[in-house]
Amino acid sequence: MAIIPIRIEPEEIHIRADRRLAFEVVSAFGATRENNGASTRVLQEDGNRLLVEFHTPVKMFFGITMARVYCTVEWVTLHKPDQIDFSLVEGPLQLLEDRFLLEDVEGCTDFRYESTFGVRWSIFGWILGKVWFERCLKQHMRDHLTELRETIEARAKRSRIYALECKH
Repeated sequence: MAIIPIRIEPEEIHIRADRRLAFEVVSAFGATRENNGASTRVLQEDGNRLLVEFHTPVKMFFGITMARVYCTVEWVTLHKPDQIDFSLVEGPLQLLEDRFLLEDVEGCTDFRYESTFGVRWSIFGWILGKVWFERCLKQHMRDHLTELRETIEARAKRSRIYALECKH
C-alpha cells in the first residue's frame, strides 16, 4: 500500500553562536551522550553523504521517556555550512525525511528543523500518523532543538576559533 506523507510544521530556534560552529556541532556524528542514551555511528562515507546509525530516546506524551531507544539508519547529506538533509533507510517509520537549515543572522544562527514522515497502511496509516505520531515527533523536534541550542551555545563560550559576535 502507498504511504501518504505527513509534513510537520517546522520548528525554529535562535542560537547565540556562529553558524559555522553550529554546523560543526550538529554534523559531529559518532558521539555518544551517556546521560540520555542518544548516540550516532557512521556506517559509511560517500563524499558529502554519510550513512549514519542513530539511537534516539523519544519522549511520549506528558514528558514520559520510553524505556526503549529507537534505532534508525539514515543517509545524511551535508551542505556546508547551511543545510543538513536526513533520509530514512531503516527504522520504525516507513518514511522520514528531516532537514536542518542554518541561517546566519548578525553573528548568530537561526536554526530551522523541517520534517516529513509516513506510516504504512495508506489512509489508515495517515490517520494513525496524524493522531499519534505527529504529536510525538513535534515534541521530539522541540526537545532536540532545545538540546542542540544548549550544546552549541556552551561550545561557543569555549571556542577560540569562532568568536561570539551575536548581536541578539
